[in-house]
Amino acid sequence: MKLWRCAKRDCGVLLHTYLNDEFKCFSGKKVNHTHLPNPAAIEIRDAKEKMRQRAEKELAPLQEIAEQEIRNGLLSGDALANLPNIFEIGWGLGHIRRKQIPPIPNSASFIIPDSYTKDHLGANTLLLNDSENPQFKVDSSDGIRPSGRVLMWSSDIQLRLLFNSERLHMDSTFSTSPPHFEQVFIIQSIHHGTCVPAVYAFLPGRKAQTYLYLFNVLFNQAKKFNQELDPVNIMTDFESGLIKAISIGFSERTTQKGCFFHFCQSIYRHVQWLGLSSSYINLMIRNVIKQAMALALVPPSCVQVLFSELGEELTDDEREEISGLLKYIDRQWMRQISTWNVYELPDRTNNYSEGYNNRFKERLHKTHSNIWIFMDSIRHETNTIHDLIQQIHSGMPPRTKRSQTRTAQQRMTELCNRFNQNEITMRDLLRGLSFYVANQK
Repeated sequence: MKLWRCAKRDCGVLLHTYLNDEFKCFSGKKVNHTHLPNPAAIEIRDAKEKMRQRAEKELAPLQEIAEQEIRNGLLSGDALANLPNIFEIGWGLGHIRRKQIPPIPNSASFIIPDSYTKDHLGANTLLLNDSENPQFKVDSSDGIRPSGRVLMWSSDIQLRLLFNSERLHMDSTFSTSPPHFEQVFIIQSIHHGTCVPAVYAFLPGRKAQTYLYLFNVLFNQAKKFNQELDPVNIMTDFESGLIKAISIGFSERTTQKGCFFHFCQSIYRHVQWLGLSSSYINLMIRNVIKQAMALALVPPSCVQVLFSELGEELTDDEREEISGLLKYIDRQWMRQISTWNVYELPDRTNNYSEGYNNRFKERLHKTHSNIWIFMDSIRHETNTIHDLIQQIHSGMPPRTKRSQTRTAQQRMTELCNRFNQNEITMRDLLRGLSFYVANQK
């Protein structure tokens, strides 16, 4: 026997049917079920139910969810005429979503519910470290502690990938960091030519001791896996605290390199700061500035000589015009050539990390999302990353670079080969490479 209740709440009629849905009888307060059916109300009810389910499970803006379901539902004219205002629907969905998350904390000291420390199936723990929780004690001879709370997320699958990778990319994003944390720090590993996010961390600042604490957590995790975190190369930006922490924490085997794009960006920012933007229009001066940037692409042994020869073809007035820039390059960069010279590196920039940060920001839909939405997004993202790793193991090749990028790379490689075979001079090499500075990726 099946029992059905009328969709109208003020109607007390109950309908009884057999298991094959054949009518048996009415019952309830009254047995006369005479009001007309309302297909429009059913359409609205079904659309609202889909909105409710999505509001509970997804992170998309509530008004966007409502608009999409109304559009996808192909509602009739009657349904649209009786549909509440879209903003009223959004407010109602907000009430539903708020019931799904804990109260928003007003400081960095808060208790993380157990559900937010695990994946969506509740089977695997993703919270790798919480510096305020004694459960996550870090064994370290230096006793380094961060300047504030540190939260780290990763899965066993991602950690194994990290410990087996020879090339890592590290980058911070500040615009997406949740309140009470200064930055989101992401470590990515290169696996068969594809960059895969391995560790997410909420950090309180940019001091070297904070990064050292993070690295000590990972070194301890590596021991638990009977492995080592000992990459050959780490690509970063030029943040001094991070560079210092890498030099202290990692072995001599590891080389830290600064992103070529950030190197060029720093030089051009100084061009602007010196008021040389108008001078950049001058072809001769522009060539010299681009050659200064291209110093990062030539063999390290050639850098000092080529830098000393920059601007020889300029007039006295032109040399005087860029003298401040050359002094800046000499003072800021020439004493640490190894950190920014990317000659013969497979990856010259941190574009992998920059691109991922932008995509991750789009998934959050807003800057500085609250802590619970951010944690939930990491849980969603981990599932996506696991799928990506499985695809890589199944033979998925790396993404193909744009034809323009491939052409530039082929020509740069050809120039280096000619130089190594003594077919061109180091000056010829620098001039040739400078043509690809503006669009090198």
